[in-house]
Amino acid sequence: MADRGAAGGPLRVAITGPALSEMRDQDRAANDTEIGGLLLGWWAPGTIIVRHAIVVRDPRSTGTSWTRRPRQSRRALADALAIFEHPLLGYVGDWHCHPQVCAASDRDLASLQRTSRQYRSPLALIVSLPDGTCDTRAAQDGMLVPVTTDDRPVLAAGDA
Repeated sequence: MADRGAAGGPLRVAITGPALSEMRDQDRAANDTEIGGLLLGWWAPGTIIVRHAIVVRDPRSTGTSWTRRPRQSRRALADALAIFEHPLLGYVGDWHCHPQVCAASDRDLASLQRTSRQYRSPLALIVSLPDGTCDTRAAQDGMLVPVTTDDRPVLAAGDA
């Protein structure tokens, strides 16, 4: 279980493997509509490791709204876990794109906080922006927690 970072410092969110390109590929395909889905990965001490970003379609998404639909999310998660067959892989948060350069909204953060109450470990939220940057947030037990990101490679058993 990943709790706050070392000595209570920021929680590290490590975006590894194809996750970033998976988000960006979907962003480009979405044009001016928000698209999003689930972050798959695992927890290590003080770190959420994000390995994949899978799409969960929202037929009602607009240029300013994407909502994670529970039934579609459960189906997408089960399908992805069967395809990737990684022993550590599981749900670690949500992602979506914003067609305009703007950080996570109050609605985004409230959703992250609400969802984090359902899990023992922290959850991440990554908002992919059209300028190539990401707004990365995390919450645990219903509270936002400080986050740090970096590009240090993170390997686990089975990674090469």
